[in-house]
Amino acid sequence: MTLSSAREAKSTKSKGLPHVRMCRFASSVLDVSSVQRPQNQLAMASVPCDTFHRNIDDIKRSKDDSLVLACNNLCGTKWEGSVRIYAKLEDIPSLEKCVASVNTDSTVTDIVPLNPGRFMLGLDSGGVEMIQLAQEEPHLLDTVFYKRDHDSGVTSLALSPDGRWLASTGWDYAIKVWDMSSMECSKTYVTAHCDAVWKVVFSTDPNVFLSCSKDGKVKSWDMRLSKLATVLADDTCGPTTLDWQPLSASSYAVGQLSGSMVVRDLRQPNQDVLRVELSQRPLRRILFCPETPSLLAVCADDSIVRVVDVLKTEDSIIYNSEEHTDFVRGLCWTGQHTLLSAAWDGRVLQHSVGPSPESGDAPPSAQ
Repeated sequence: MTLSSAREAKSTKSKGLPHVRMCRFASSVLDVSSVQRPQNQLAMASVPCDTFHRNIDDIKRSKDDSLVLACNNLCGTKWEGSVRIYAKLEDIPSLEKCVASVNTDSTVTDIVPLNPGRFMLGLDSGGVEMIQLAQEEPHLLDTVFYKRDHDSGVTSLALSPDGRWLASTGWDYAIKVWDMSSMECSKTYVTAHCDAVWKVVFSTDPNVFLSCSKDGKVKSWDMRLSKLATVLADDTCGPTTLDWQPLSASSYAVGQLSGSMVVRDLRQPNQDVLRVELSQRPLRRILFCPETPSLLAVCADDSIVRVVDVLKTEDSIIYNSEEHTDFVRGLCWTGQHTLLSAAWDGRVLQHSVGPSPESGDAPPSAQ
């Protein structure tokens, strides 16, 4: 059984569970009506994690340059999730040098950094959660908001460029849009797709986002319009992930089940601007570099980190590293030519991706 099918099975089992979550401080809850707080009982998000779970599913950089990891334990019948914050790469995976950590109520599938010390989480329980560093106890992370609005696991989160909207997708075929000022779910597209929605990403317009699904479709959504989404593609290869090219009004990339990556333009919906065969296994995450928008980092169901220059029609794969020993799941650009990768081997590696690298070997991981 693949991880996706295992997550689907677990998500199906979770349907019908009570949508209950506890918060440590009532004063910090933005949506009190959605939360029940038993007396004298702390939230799960107030319990530090004393184990470094090796299956890292995501890594993000905050505005203060700290790194936040989604560390999960995907072994056995009971999966566990946690979040860890580190001040710098060299501190990973030390428990002592961890700025703060927290156990979550299920595995963490996606992280969106907000202000320094504050993050949004997408959870396999179907919950969307906001956590922040506790003022009274800086090594703790408090739950500021939690709501289990998806009927099964959350698959991805995306924040609009202006920070006003948060989109969440799930195994329940739905897309939800959250107002970040009130943390109310302002829009719900109940059957956005005919199957699990893998990924959502905003365009440079904060009202427009794209989604891709197990049903094979890539769709464009404009929240200002009452009409249904525009189908951009119906791929037999199956889209698994996507990303919008920074600074572009119309260009985006799609990762496919076949292991291919395609770059497309909204102005030319019926043709691929670029197609690159990257792996014999499904692509899981693709990420454009904000500082160098032509660079696209890619990871698949393998241990390889790849970087593609989308401006090149030939020899477009400019970087290739096989340093990891398990599936790569997290990608994070930290500079114009610096990439971090995180994997199920419990390591975070730094890669120097030059315009014409002489070697694809990444520096050794920080232990």
